[in-house]
Amino acid sequence: MNGGKRTKTIISAVFACSALLTAAACGSADTQSSAVKAAPAGLMSPSGMPADPSQEPGGMADLEKAGAAAMAAVEGSTILSVQAENDGRLWEVQLAEPAGTERVLEVDSSGKVVSEPRVKDTGEGEKARVMGIIKDAKITFQDAVEKVSSAMPEGKITHLSLDRYNNDMLVWDGDVVSPDGAWQGVKVDAKTGTVTKNG
Repeated sequence: MNGGKRTKTIISAVFACSALLTAAACGSADTQSSAVKAAPAGLMSPSGMPADPSQEPGGMADLEKAGAAAMAAVEGSTILSVQAENDGRLWEVQLAEPAGTERVLEVDSSGKVVSEPRVKDTGEGEKARVMGIIKDAKITFQDAVEKVSSAMPEGKITHLSLDRYNNDMLVWDGDVVSPDGAWQGVKVDAKTGTVTKNG
């Protein structure tokens, strides 16, 4: 009889301990879940400290490295456009030589050129147009990156190109994605440096 009571007491104790451990684990999971939800997407580093968006893949630092590497690969060139691929882990860069010949290459996020510069086949009319763009632009690629980044400090530039638009206006046209995934268009007047947003 006493043996039966002892067995029931042990079983009851085991169930009670299991219930306490389960409750503690659930509470811990809820707390962790709340902590994760409270962190703004894209703005926290793995250490839990706020991250600098410019240092993330596709950030301003990667964009500037990509531009510098591309210009070094095609000596004397001017950047016409930069396009992010694979979430900014790769950049397609289009450049123009002084005579208007266009070249395209890819640069990874570390600043390493990963493809040979390829000649973009254009006619003499397009070469002359490109030479005019290069001559008229007073705002450089680096200047445009800084201006777009200042206008959208938490965003990532995914595309930036130099071209003429409405009324023959020469602009650096940028696409920026904010931490919440929203798109924003930003234009920089390539003669005056004036920044306008749209989208």
